[in-house]
Order: sequence, then structure tokens, then C-alpha cells
Amino acid sequence: MKKTNHFSLVLTALLVLIIAAAGISQDKITKSFQVKKGENLSVKVSGDVKVESWSKDEVYVEVTGLDKDDAEDLKMKQEGNTVSVQLKSRHSRNGASFSIKTPEQFEFDVKTSGGDLSFSGNFTGNVVGTTAGGDVKVQNFDGNVVLTTAGGDVVTGDVSGDVKLTTAGGDIVAGNIGGEGKISTAGGDISITSANKTISVATAGGDIKINNVGGEVKASTSGGDITVGTVKGAAKLNTSGGDIKLSGANGSISTNTSGGDIRLEKLYGSVSANTSGGEVYVELNPDGSDESNLSSSGGNIKLLIPENAKATIEALIEIYSKKDLKGTYKVISDFKFDSYITDEDEREIRATINLNGGGKLIKLNTSSSNIEIRKLNK
Repeated sequence: MKKTNHFSLVLTALLVLIIAAAGISQDKITKSFQVKKGENLSVKVSGDVKVESWSKDEVYVEVTGLDKDDAEDLKMKQEGNTVSVQLKSRHSRNGASFSIKTPEQFEFDVKTSGGDLSFSGNFTGNVVGTTAGGDVKVQNFDGNVVLTTAGGDVVTGDVSGDVKLTTAGGDIVAGNIGGEGKISTAGGDISITSANKTISVATAGGDIKINNVGGEVKASTSGGDITVGTVKGAAKLNTSGGDIKLSGANGSISTNTSGGDIRLEKLYGSVSANTSGGEVYVELNPDGSDESNLSSSGGNIKLLIPENAKATIEALIEIYSKKDLKGTYKVISDFKFDSYITDEDEREIRATINLNGGGKLIKLNTSSSNIEIRKLNK
């Protein structure tokens, strides 16, 4: 027992010496400020930052993990209606942790050069949050939200105002967005519960999923699927390597994929749907405002259109082999053909339908596949 106790004392002494040599402080630093609702918090530090809401008219700051040099450089002060926390670390490591409590109604400008950033609670105000190397997580915000990270995920709850979310290397998950949205990542998936107004979404390497949009939507990905619910406005969806699915839209709809299927339901307006390697399925109520075009380089096309619609439908099937001209591929329709031609010289099957006397042109083009034109039951 005596040898064990002696060993423990020696080990403890060594740890104390190591900590002292490293200049690490084990004490936390705290400070509080009396504030009013709607005032400002400015944070420019290195390390993890966690902001929580509470019911007090007070900003409380607790800092841990600082060494002696950083503790000397830490500045916390109140000037006018702004509380500021600043630390320019002398070291590359990011061992510091900042825990801050503020009233629910507050304005935020928070930046960390190397750590995670989080807001927990329900806030009223605007937030700008930036980190150069961590995750960003925000709960519900009644205001505008701008979040940026150079190397992590971004997660938000419901936001009543405009939203701008950017990451260079992670996923983005957002709740209900009350205002306009601009969301982008260079290397992850994007998932959004809903957006009340226009939203623009882009990723260079993941899937995109948006439930419902109250305005227009633009979504693009270089390597994934796009799934969108109902859209009250126009839609522009592009992917270089996946499927596209849209459950409803009004106005001008444009979809393009280089390697997947396209399925578009409950469209009102005009549509351009193009794929280089899949099938196309479209439910279209044309409004007569513009032409529509559905094309595939190697898949079936199916168009569903109301029988009372006014449209001129032109279907074209290009055939690679002459032997496939005799019944292998065809245009199938619930409506009467005005013309149906099998052209052996051009290796094409061409069909025309003037629905209710004709109207804006709808072109259907595919290669060595079938085309179906069916009645859409409203």
C-alpha cells in the first residue's frame, strides 16, 4: 500500500509539472453583463462556441480550456448596446470552449476560427455565424440566419426569415424556412423540410430533398438525386448523376439529368424534361403559355395530359437498327393520331396528335424506346 501511495504521489506531481510547463489553466473564466432585449453579441474567438437562450436580461460568458497566454489575451467588454468577446489565440490548437447565455431576443455576430458553433433555445433576432473548421447547429430562430463553415455540417431548426447556409465539406439539414433560402455545399446532402418563398439549393456531391416550396425552386447537384414536393411557382432542377422527382409545380418547369429517370407529377404550365440515360414520366396540364419538350437518349417516355387540353403533340422515335422498325418500338396513345409514319429510310417513327384542334407544341423524342400518350384523370 505504501509503494502504491508513493507511486500515486509521484504521478500526480509529474502531471502538475507537465500542466504547468504547458501553461494550461484549469480554472474557468466567467463574466456577466446587464443588457436589454434586442441588443447585440459580437464574438471573435478560436474554439468551440455554444450560445443558449434564457429568461434573464443578462449575458453570461464562461470560458474554459485557456492557457495562461490566451487567458491574458481574452477580452470581454460591453460598449453601448454590444457585448463583445474576443480572443486571438497565439496557438494553432483550438482547445478553448465558450459557453454564452443571452436573452431570447438578441442579435448575433459570432465567428470562430477553429471549432463548432451552436445555438440552443428559441431566439428572436438575426444571426451571422461563421466557423473555419467545425459543425454549425442552430435551433429555432425568429429572424434571418446566415451560417458558414469551411469544413462541417450545418443544421437548423425552423427559421421565420431569410436563410443563407454554406459549407465547403458537409451535409445541410434545415427545418421550415419562412423567407427566401440560398443553400449550398461542396460535398454533402441537402435536406429541407419546407420553404415559404423562393429557394436556391446546390451541392457538388450529394442528394437534394425538399418537401414543399411556396415560391420558385432552383436545385442542382453534380452527383445525386433530387426529390422535391409541391412547388407553387416554377422549378429548375438539374443533376449530372441521379434521378429527379417533382410532386407538383406551376409555371415553367425545367429538369435535366445525365444519368437517371425523371418523374414529374401535377404540372401546370410548360415543361422541359431531358435525360441522357433514363425514363421520363410527366403529368402535364398545359396552360398554353409556352412549348414543352420531353426527351431521352435511351428510355421510355410517358406523357399524361387531360383530354380537354389544347395542344399539338409531336412524337419521334429514332431507331438504331432497321429490324426494330417493325413493331419493336412504337407510339401508343389514348388519343386519335392525325398522322403516324414509320420511315425506314430515316429510321424513325413519327406521330402527330392535334388535341382539341391543336395548340402549343409538345415534343416527345427518344431513341430505341417507346412513347406513351395517355389521358390524365384530374
